[in-house]
Amino acid sequence: MDSSVVLNQMVMLMLIVVVGYITAKSGVLSKMANLNFAGLINYVTVPALILSSTSAAGQVGTKWDSIFVLIMAVLSYVFFIGLAFLTPKLFRVQADQAGILQFLTVFANNGFMGFPVVQAIFGTGALFYASIYNIPNNLLVYSIGIYMISKGQKSSQIDWRTILMNPATIASFLALFFFFFDIELPSVIAQTATSIGGITSPLAMFIIGSSMADIDLVVAAKNVKLYAFAAFRMLLVPLFLWLLLSPLISNPIILGILIIIAAMPGPTMAVTLSTQYGGQTAFATSYVFISTVFSVITIPLISLLF
Repeated sequence: MDSSVVLNQMVMLMLIVVVGYITAKSGVLSKMANLNFAGLINYVTVPALILSSTSAAGQVGTKWDSIFVLIMAVLSYVFFIGLAFLTPKLFRVQADQAGILQFLTVFANNGFMGFPVVQAIFGTGALFYASIYNIPNNLLVYSIGIYMISKGQKSSQIDWRTILMNPATIASFLALFFFFFDIELPSVIAQTATSIGGITSPLAMFIIGSSMADIDLVVAAKNVKLYAFAAFRMLLVPLFLWLLLSPLISNPIILGILIIIAAMPGPTMAVTLSTQYGGQTAFATSYVFISTVFSVITIPLISLLF
């Protein structure tokens, strides 16, 4: 993999983030418009993108590779959850920040940034496997994720309907089913899904930039612990996973997908959920900003492994 190509892709994506930031700061977009666009991505464009990736999935791996990716995704989250018990002590954060740090240890921006980056680096077929990796993420973020952010206060109010009926999760299972049983969508439906899914990458990066307009950049830049945690979560952890998985995975693209997704910056979901469930929103917002900016450097560095 040519790291200069990855760097160019990351710079391009980050320029879209900058445009989104400037647009929001200038008042062209309202907060309500941002929420509407986020809903459009979650409920329409990402599911379409996942379904459209099925036809190209065979160029990346086999049917059994898809099951293997799902197994590795589950094991990865077991690893991240175990790691989450250590990070608050390792980085010596305040007691009220421990829950959000645990959340940021387990979850990354797999969707809004992970999908565009994987598609840009590995192609549309790889997106199918990225969506499989995202299945346990969607199941866990609304259960153990909320538990971490709220420190268990809202654990009895977990909405299992929200977890199981998430459109991206449903689309991922459908894509896996279609791929495994050689079911092809009618060409007109496949082309429609491809066209709608094509909106996802620029719109997702645009929304990330727009959401940063509410961040106090000065306060975020002063938190030294966030820089250390970003380096740990986005460089050291993926490097450790690469050392662990490279002897086990012969397909370099699938290995690359697993490691690149693990190297993603903080999820915007951390901000919305911490706001909703009484977590440390300022801490979450600052990390999302710092890690997203740093990803321009860290992701090309991680790509050197391949």
